[in-house]
Amino acid sequence: MRFWSFVFLLLLIPSALMAEGISARTGFIDGPIWFSEEFLKVEDKVKIYTAVFNAEDSRLVLKVDFVDDDTVISSKDVIVSPNETKTISADWKVSLGSHQIFAIISSSKIDDKQVILERVKTSSVKFSTTKDVPANLVKNAISSKFSSVIKTDGNFIDKVDSWFKLNFVKSEEFREEKLTDLKKTKEDLSVKIEKEKDSESRAKIVSKAYFFALIAVVFIFSVSIAFYICLLIIFYIILRTIWKILKRIFRKKHEE
Repeated sequence: MRFWSFVFLLLLIPSALMAEGISARTGFIDGPIWFSEEFLKVEDKVKIYTAVFNAEDSRLVLKVDFVDDDTVISSKDVIVSPNETKTISADWKVSLGSHQIFAIISSSKIDDKQVILERVKTSSVKFSTTKDVPANLVKNAISSKFSSVIKTDGNFIDKVDSWFKLNFVKSEEFREEKLTDLKKTKEDLSVKIEKEKDSESRAKIVSKAYFFALIAVVFIFSVSIAFYICLLIIFYIILRTIWKILKRIFRKKHEE
């Protein structure tokens, strides 16, 4: 075992010595890859670019892989002359989904000897692409999906039922929480009025009016049916007001 470890170390020594003489500037230039198009859409045919610099006195032979996540898009064999910056490109057809694209040097040689470079990988560019679908296709897809859900084993009805139950629970929690706060406010106001029972000030009259209003509100929040009827009335008034405003705006534009 020790013998093979020794042999392995001997094999690594030439590569290590060679690597020490390689300039740190040799390899990819700073920054990520870039594209021939600014905006990428599914099915577009684009070019992916990167660039390498050879700071050595001998020619540099590289194998550059363009990678999307774990998939190699393209591999390029490149020869870079001494003190030259060379642009490398690969053709790519934009596909649907999430992407993380970068370039990596999988092999590097100087004077036909394998060397180890420091700049062997570019920064990644991450993005997602979605497919543009015509509006009529979307409408048909939604309609067919809606129909198929209704025709199946009642999943649609179950979902609607779950939605109503969830929102009903939330509204009940809100009603009970506000009822507790209103009762506390009513009790505090009752104590205040009791302390001012001999006073005939304007503030006492306002407090009494507010107290009777609180009694009515507490009653509404105490009785579920009354609470939901009031909500429906408020909702109706809001919708009616919005409708009147819209009609008025439309009428003015039509008159113009």
